[in-house]
Amino acid sequence: MSQELELKLLIAPEKRDQALKVCQSLADARSGTTQKTQFELRNSYFDTSDLRLRQFDMGLRIRSHKDQKEQTIKLAGRVMGGMHQRPEYNVNVESEKPDLTLFDSEIWPDDFPVYDIQRDLETIFVTDFTRTRWRLPSGDGVIEMVLDEGQIQAGENSETISEIELELQGGSIDDAYHLAHQLVSKVEAKVGSLSKAARGYMLAGKSLLEPFTQMHYVPLEGDFTIGQALYRAVEYGLRHWQHNESCLLFNPSVRAVQGLADGIQLVRVALEQLIELGVGERQLLNNLAKITEQLQWLKNFEGLDELTAEDGAYHRALKRYEKLYESLQNSQEDVIRLNEVAEVVASVRYQTTVLKLSQFLIEQEMTEELSQPVSPWCSQLLKSDWQLVQTAFSEHEKLNEEGYLKLLKPLQNSLLMGTCFGELFDDDVREKFRLPWQDLARGIREITALHILHERIKERGDEDLDRLLEWQKMQRESLLKALEYSRKAALKRDPYWFA
Repeated sequence: MSQELELKLLIAPEKRDQALKVCQSLADARSGTTQKTQFELRNSYFDTSDLRLRQFDMGLRIRSHKDQKEQTIKLAGRVMGGMHQRPEYNVNVESEKPDLTLFDSEIWPDDFPVYDIQRDLETIFVTDFTRTRWRLPSGDGVIEMVLDEGQIQAGENSETISEIELELQGGSIDDAYHLAHQLVSKVEAKVGSLSKAARGYMLAGKSLLEPFTQMHYVPLEGDFTIGQALYRAVEYGLRHWQHNESCLLFNPSVRAVQGLADGIQLVRVALEQLIELGVGERQLLNNLAKITEQLQWLKNFEGLDELTAEDGAYHRALKRYEKLYESLQNSQEDVIRLNEVAEVVASVRYQTTVLKLSQFLIEQEMTEELSQPVSPWCSQLLKSDWQLVQTAFSEHEKLNEEGYLKLLKPLQNSLLMGTCFGELFDDDVREKFRLPWQDLARGIREITALHILHERIKERGDEDLDRLLEWQKMQRESLLKALEYSRKAALKRDPYWFA
């Protein structure tokens, strides 16, 4: 078995010649001599028609090079900001069809149906590409830097391969990331979170790339240390972020941008705690804040969506005012900035931020404090955080709209803190506590929607102006009453971290 550890970077096909020159210059600077080789590779990927290997997060291929064939199985692994880490097993073969029995039987999970899967294997897709390779001395080994150019083929569908991989074969992680930063700055390379196999399954119509629209609790274990829990939270947030970034690349949508923003926020909350405990750079937090600032149009989009959504509270009433309703719908389209988001994602700052997070997660610096048990620490953290929120929400007998809007950000941060550590606590008690606070956050966001409506009514000056203004005033008053109810209910709930 070998443990594959490689950084994947995507390059635009038109940057091919420039990428070759930069790779050669990086190789020359490191070794002093040219060590370039070039060869053709053909990979055939196999699975059953019902994708049983995919269900185990396994990838099976036969790689052909000249007269040689190699059968490879890659098992479940991790992707952290472009760094792909997976165990793989290789066997030299002569056949065009793989034979799972050639692998050591101990690699399979319990009850893995080897013979059933073997019987039903079929070709799902193939990749044909030219590989240009440089082997760079590094650490106690080498970094294999390769430029792959070619095609993924699935039936009549095809997709271009244009990427650089930096595989660590005993080489230094610092060296690999230094090379990656150079490639990002010099050829506008982008961090790649999808493997060739993942793209091939999509091209073959065997898997879909849909945005993650809901953030689940970070999967933690009760015996984790503080460091394990916080690094897991950063990794989980980054995976959520990058999955939605991939969706944005292949099928741009506002839902993908919302998921990307949610992932960034979770990373930020967990990273802030690590920095408070002495590891990580505050500049990373600053970079995340700057990226988030460029997604602020989402706030207006979501406010307009609240007004126009068919399952929303205002749709039926506003639909009676046809011109106003159409105006709101048009405004919703106007605020969308998908092209601007694409530019942000392609920027050097964004890509280097992802690389720095990736290296941060690979290295996972530990201190004595981070080695302590997570449960008592996070209970105290949640208590301290909640006391601040509780004080802010209870210091006034009654809150107005402006007061609620000022409290939205700390409330959202507190809820995200719960997303980081909620898995460690009793489900029922936890949800009973969080539900009214979540209702409160949703209600506060609704204030923004009604503010947008108020301005739009005044701008348009419809003949029903007075009636519309009176109606939206009643809606705002009703919302404030509901918020007051949720606030008082939330403040009465017993915290789940002491249950």
